[in-house]
Amino acid sequence: MRDTLSVLQRIRQHRKKGAENAFVEAERARDAQETLVSEMEDEINESRQNDADDDEACWVAQAAAWRLKMEVRLRTEKGRLHEREGISDDRQRELARASREHRVVERIIEINNERRKVDERRKEGRKLDAMGTSRWNRKGIE
Repeated sequence: MRDTLSVLQRIRQHRKKGAENAFVEAERARDAQETLVSEMEDEINESRQNDADDDEACWVAQAAAWRLKMEVRLRTEKGRLHEREGISDDRQRELARASREHRVVERIIEINNERRKVDERRKEGRKLDAMGTSRWNRKGIE
């Protein structure tokens, strides 16, 4: 039984480690996407602020076309960010589940060890009682 539980514990530990790695990777991807979106938003806002300085129509039209293109890209990147947030949330739930399963197996092993210790103490107590009783009986006979 102990061997089975130790194998199960190792399997759960590997699953937990894999879930941790997957979650870390998903968080890195989400952070990178979030940084990209933030940089694009800053760039577009900066372009809007600088647009007031230009008076020529061709420059204003070119800046507006660039901003429009960037707005479309920004929406696409925000969609990707939303997807990566969902993936990250899924990975976090998987990590929580794997951690719970690992703790359950550890707790079962602890309970079994505690029971084994109690049984050993009982056996030792019975042995000592038997030794004491036999000594007492011998004293009574003499």
